[in-house]
Amino acid sequence: MNYNNHPKMKHIYVGIDCHKQTHTAAVINCFNETLDTITFTNDINDFEKLIELVKKYETDGLTAIYGLEDTKHLGHSLATFLINKKCDVRHILSSLTYNERKKHPIISKTDEIDAECIAKVLLDNLDKLEKENNDTLYWTLKQIVKMRSTIVNNNTKVKNKLHAQLMHHYPNYKLFFSNSDCNTALNLWENYPSPDLLQKVSLEELTELVKLHSNGTLGENKAQSIFDIVNNTIYEKLEYQEERNILITTLVGQIKNNNKQLEEIEKNIIDLYEKLGLKLHTIKGLSKMSSAEIVAEIGNINRFSSKDKLARYAGIAPVSFSSGNHDKEKRNEYGNRTLNNYIYYLAIRSVSTGKNKDTPTNAIFLDYYKRKISEGKNNKQALTCVMRRLINIIYRMLKDNTEFYVPKELEKKCKSKWLEKLEQLKQETEKNH
Repeated sequence: MNYNNHPKMKHIYVGIDCHKQTHTAAVINCFNETLDTITFTNDINDFEKLIELVKKYETDGLTAIYGLEDTKHLGHSLATFLINKKCDVRHILSSLTYNERKKHPIISKTDEIDAECIAKVLLDNLDKLEKENNDTLYWTLKQIVKMRSTIVNNNTKVKNKLHAQLMHHYPNYKLFFSNSDCNTALNLWENYPSPDLLQKVSLEELTELVKLHSNGTLGENKAQSIFDIVNNTIYEKLEYQEERNILITTLVGQIKNNNKQLEEIEKNIIDLYEKLGLKLHTIKGLSKMSSAEIVAEIGNINRFSSKDKLARYAGIAPVSFSSGNHDKEKRNEYGNRTLNNYIYYLAIRSVSTGKNKDTPTNAIFLDYYKRKISEGKNNKQALTCVMRRLINIIYRMLKDNTEFYVPKELEKKCKSKWLEKLEQLKQETEKNH
């Protein structure tokens, strides 16, 4: 090989350390020599300064390649600007930068050093780093999905606080409704946050409230059962009851506001998912909402050249540890843990068998799961095998934009096999008794 014509000699390498207010860039050549550094603000006018600086070193046919640790958050505006300028942009893992920094005998950390480390990682791993694309739709989808997650988590905290307060006002409040924070229940707590207020209304008034907020599914019977519970319970009169009632009404107001925001944001998420034209929701166990969450974490599937790379990104592919004659594979604790969780719960749904264990969600996956257990794997390992198969299917569906296909004959055969086994277990249980 003629190393004078090595591909890496045709470029200069720009490592960029991104922050909220400013970015720092370091320019190096293929011999790891630092040519220049620059600090500029996170503003499109200053982005032009970076381009002008880099152009000074794009001589004799050299072209610049840009490496950013963060292309989706703090560095999103810069990455989008560079891609629109037809620049070659690569995403650099922060773990690689950290390892590069550790190579120095005395470890220092400044923006300039970080930028140089990013540039060196870019040079060393050029052939392994995929080009970044301007996937604004995917980026927007991920931001909105994250916002939904934030609202859901906040709503859970507020609901827990509401339950803690209701426990003092209505100690047996869980007898009122099967779901104590459904729409009807929330309106009951909001209008009558304490028993003394509820005891002052008539059956007709309570019936009207229950009918209104349950869309007519509940009526006088539910109102009467609530009255029966209240009248047959002795409630201790609390001090500062009016002030305590404000806690209930405030918490209910927050929950209702969060629910309204969730309704709006979920509609936006589904609209964005539909604009992508994907068919991931045809997998049994996935809705358009849960499909959008998975797509938000994966992004553009073209970032991954194979299903194995997607599996490693999701933390599903095992990690090899070998030394001498010892060769061992361990469970991957790294990768995108959010995506890993989505696939994990999809795998659980895929092998579920229903309340009576006779209606498998996906008989083919259930058969595959049971087969892995019969081969000696434990439940966790067998479920990981299902996750790997699911990630392979998801990769192919996104790559080819196809619907989920279930071989009907195979599904029928696997379902019959499961029902036969279930019947056999019932007969054995009856014999033992």
